[in-house]
Amino acid sequence: MARPDDLVRLAVASSELEALILRDALEQEGIRPLIRNSAPLAYLGGDAMFATYAVFVLARDEKRARWIIGESIQPGDPEPAFEEQQETAATD
Repeated sequence: MARPDDLVRLAVASSELEALILRDALEQEGIRPLIRNSAPLAYLGGDAMFATYAVFVLARDEKRARWIIGESIQPGDPEPAFEEQQETAATD
């Protein structure tokens, strides 16, 4: 169980624009997110073609943050594996 001041991953955005949209929505509601670029050379100012952006919030804000972005995963539930997400998308 996460402590209230622990960071938890809220979402993974596929582009910087998507991450910034999530950030703005959360900040408008008083939640300060942290966005981390997964590109290996991001710290040098480079950007990889397949970079993703992880959005983190404090554990105490997770439930409200998920509600704000409209995500149905409940706090504490493990995120489905990539393969499970693909299977669900194929059956919908």
